[in-house]
Amino acid sequence: MCAIAGFNWQDKKLAAKMAVAMKHRGPDSGGVWSDKVVSFGHRRLSILDLSSQGNQPMSYKDKVIVFNGEIYNFAELKSRLIQLGHKFKSQTDTEVVLHAYAQWGAECVKRFNGMWAFCIYDKTKNFLFLSRDRFGIKPFYYYWHGDKFVFASELSAISKLSLNLKIDKKAVNFYFYQKYIGGDLTIYEHCYKLLPAHNLIYDLKSNKLQKRKYWDLEKEIAKVEKGNITEKIDKINYFLKDSVEKRLISDVPLGSFLSGGLDSSLISALISRNHENFSTFSIGFKQGSYNELPFSKIAAKHIKTKHHVKYFSFDDPYILELVKKMDEPFGDSSLISTHLLSQFARKKVTVSLSGDGGDEVFGGYDTYLAHKFARFAPPIIYKALKPLAQNIKISDKKLSLGFKIRKFILDYSSDINARHANWMSIFNEEARVNLLGDFYLGNSEIDLRESSGNGLEAAQLHDVYNYLPGDILKKTDMASMLNSLEVRVPFLDHRLVPLMLSLPESYRIRGFKTKYLLKEIARKYLPGKIINRKKRGFTVPVSAYIRSSKLVREVLTNSKYYQHNFVNRDYIASIYKSHMGRKQNYGRELWLVFVFNLWYYNQKK
Repeated sequence: MCAIAGFNWQDKKLAAKMAVAMKHRGPDSGGVWSDKVVSFGHRRLSILDLSSQGNQPMSYKDKVIVFNGEIYNFAELKSRLIQLGHKFKSQTDTEVVLHAYAQWGAECVKRFNGMWAFCIYDKTKNFLFLSRDRFGIKPFYYYWHGDKFVFASELSAISKLSLNLKIDKKAVNFYFYQKYIGGDLTIYEHCYKLLPAHNLIYDLKSNKLQKRKYWDLEKEIAKVEKGNITEKIDKINYFLKDSVEKRLISDVPLGSFLSGGLDSSLISALISRNHENFSTFSIGFKQGSYNELPFSKIAAKHIKTKHHVKYFSFDDPYILELVKKMDEPFGDSSLISTHLLSQFARKKVTVSLSGDGGDEVFGGYDTYLAHKFARFAPPIIYKALKPLAQNIKISDKKLSLGFKIRKFILDYSSDINARHANWMSIFNEEARVNLLGDFYLGNSEIDLRESSGNGLEAAQLHDVYNYLPGDILKKTDMASMLNSLEVRVPFLDHRLVPLMLSLPESYRIRGFKTKYLLKEIARKYLPGKIINRKKRGFTVPVSAYIRSSKLVREVLTNSKYYQHNFVNRDYIASIYKSHMGRKQNYGRELWLVFVFNLWYYNQKK
C-alpha cells in the first residue's frame, strides 16, 4: 500500500514534498521521478517483494507508473504476459500493472481483481492515464484548473501546492446532509475525486481530460439476472471463499479485524479454516451499549484464532490530533473506533482483512428493513405522524428505538432514493436551512448518485454508489493508513457483488430478517450467538463525550472557530443547550459542526 502524487510540470522537490506529506501511507521508502513535462512522487508501504526492486516510481520502456493498491490476481496476469513476451524484474503487482497497460492499454483494468489508484505517464501518447478500482476502496484526488493538473492519494498533499484553494459550497451542504463529502466532490473548488470504476485520461498538450466508466454494476447485475438461483448461490459460496483466500497474499504479517459481528466473524472464520494461529483484533469501550468485546471473544474461541483485545477510551488531545489529520471534514464518529482498532492491530501486523461491504452487498442495514415497513402505509399517514415524531426524545444509547422511529417518520419520502438519502442523513433539509442560511442548497442540488428501480436493490445500489465509497471505505482507508496498515475487503470482490444483487430480495431480507443468505452461509462456520445477534454499528459514545469535553465546548462556543461563516451560531447554540440539558440528543449534529469548525480552524492557522 502506498501514497501517490504528481503534476504536469517539472519540480522534483515539490513532488517529494507532496509525497512526504503522506509518509504515514508509505513509511518504508520514497521516490521521485521527473522530466520536463511531468513529476511523480511516491511513498511505499512494502507488502509484496520487500526488495528495492519494488520501489516506485517504476518505469518500463516509454511508461512510468505510481501505484497504490493490490492486484490479487497479478500472478495469473503475469504468467499470461510472460507468454506474450514480457520480462519482469520484480515480484510486485506494480510491475504487472505497468506491463498490462503496455499490452492491453486502458482495457487492462477490466482484467484486474483488486483495489487500486494509479497513474501511468505514457510518453509516446503524451498523456496521463489514471484509474480507480470498481468500488472506490482506494482514494484518488485530483486538481484541475486552467493549465494545472495535480493528483494525489490525499487532499493534504494537493494543499501543499500554492493553488489558493477555496471551500466548495456544494461540498459543505453534502457534508452536513450525509456526514461525508461524496460523489466527485471534495471540500475544495476545482478539486475532485475520481469516481469508482472510472478511468481518466489527461492530455498533456491540450490540458483537457476525459473520464470514462469502465465497469457498470447495474449492467453486470443484468448479465446474471436470469441465471439459475441454485447455481448462483453455489458461485457466491465459491467466490466468497476465493475472495478471502486471494486477499491473504502477503510478504508481511497479516491478520483480521473481528468485532463479533456477522461480517468480520465470517471473514475471520473463512481464514481460520486453512490458517492456524491466525491473529484477530477487537477493541471495546467501557460504555455498555458500545462494547462488543464479549461477542468477539465468543467468535474467536469458536473459530480458534489468536485473538487480541483491548479496551480504549479517548480524550480531547486524541480527538484534536485526529481531526488535524483529516484531509477534509469527515463526520462519521466511527472513524475513532476504526482508527484505534487499526492502531492496535498495527502493533502485530501490516495487513488486515475487514468485513466492510457486507451490509451493502448482503442487505444488513436497518434502513433496508425500514423500506419494507414504508410500503405498508400511504404517504398521508407519515405526514400525520410527524408532529408526534418531533416530540420523541432520543437517548444516548447507540441506535435507540426512539431514534429509529423518529428518523423513519420525519424523513419519509415516496421516492426511494430521496427516502434512503434522508434516512442516512444527519441534518435534513429543514434543519440545514436553519444551519446554513444563505449557503443552503436543496437535496436536488447536492448530486447524490441515484440508482434505478424502486425496491430493496435500489436502496442497496444507492449505498454502493454513495455511502460505501464516501463514508465506509474512506473511513477505513483513512483510519488504517494513518497507522500504516493496509486493509483488504473480501466482500467487495467484483465477481461476487453482481451475483448477490441479482438474487431475489428474499435472499437478502426474508420477512424482517436481514442478510438472510449470508447468515445461512455462516451457519457452517459460526455459533448461533453471533449469527442471530442484533446488528450494531462500530461506533463510539460521542453524545456523552460532547457533554464532558472542554474541547467540544470551546470549538462550539468560541467565535474564532466560526470564521468560515458557513453555519448559524445561534442555531448551534440552541441545539447545544438542548443537548447539554438532556432535553434532546443532538450528538450526531453537534459532532459534524465540531469537526467542521475544528478542521477549518486548523487549516487556516
